[in-house]
Amino acid sequence: MNNWFYNPEVQFHMWDMTHLVTISVMLILLISIYKYRKALIPHRRVIRLTVGWLLIASRLSLDIWYVTTDQWSVQSSLPLELCSISSLLAGVMLLTKNKFLFEVLYFIAIGGAMMAIATPDLYFGFPQYRYMQFFIDHFLLIFAPLMMIWLYDYKLTWHSIFKSFLFLNGLAAVVFVMNHFLAANYMFLSEKPAGASLLDLLGPYPYYLVSLELIALCLFFLLYIPLWFIQKQRS
Repeated sequence: MNNWFYNPEVQFHMWDMTHLVTISVMLILLISIYKYRKALIPHRRVIRLTVGWLLIASRLSLDIWYVTTDQWSVQSSLPLELCSISSLLAGVMLLTKNKFLFEVLYFIAIGGAMMAIATPDLYFGFPQYRYMQFFIDHFLLIFAPLMMIWLYDYKLTWHSIFKSFLFLNGLAAVVFVMNHFLAANYMFLSEKPAGASLLDLLGPYPYYLVSLELIALCLFFLLYIPLWFIQKQRS
C-alpha cells in the first residue's frame, strides 16, 4: 500500500506546525472567497454543484478507504458521525438548494466542523489520504452554507436556531438508539473519544452530554449574531 494512502507510522499530532498551517490555509481560502464573492456569482451554479458532489464523493471515498485498508466495521465506519451525516446532507442541500437543510446545516455543519478542525479525532498525519480527506471535507462543510449566503443571498432568522437545535437532538436520539443496537459510539453519545478532545473539559459521562447541549445552543447563537447584524444593516 502506498505511503500516501495508508501508513500508520505517520501519525497526526494536534496543534503541530502541519495542523496550524492547514487551519491557516482554510482561513485564507474562506477570506479570499468572501472578498471576491461578487466575481464568483456568475459561476455560482458550477461552484454549487461541484462542491455538492465533492461532499458526497468525499464520504463515499472514505468507505472505499475503510474497506481497502481492512478497517471497515459496523461499530465505527457507518455514516452516523455528525460530520458524516452533515457531509451527505450538505451535498443534497447544494444539489437541490433546499432551504430547510441550509437553515439547520449553517449551525450544525459549521459548528461541528469548527470543533472537529480544532481538535480532530484523527490518527493519520499529513500527507496521507485520510488527513487530506478529513480537512477538505470539513472545510467544504463550512463553505457549503456560507456559499448559499454569499452567492445566493440565503437568509436566516432566530427561528433557524431552534430548528437546528431540535433537528440536532432528533438526530442524536436516532444515533443513540443505533449505538445501543450496534454496540457503537457514534457522535460520542456512549463515551468520550479515546484521544484528547474538548469533551475532556466537560465532565464524565453522561454529564458531558448535557454540557454539549448548552454549548451547542450558545454556539448557534454566536454563529447567528454576525448574520443578524449584517441582515439588519441591509434591511
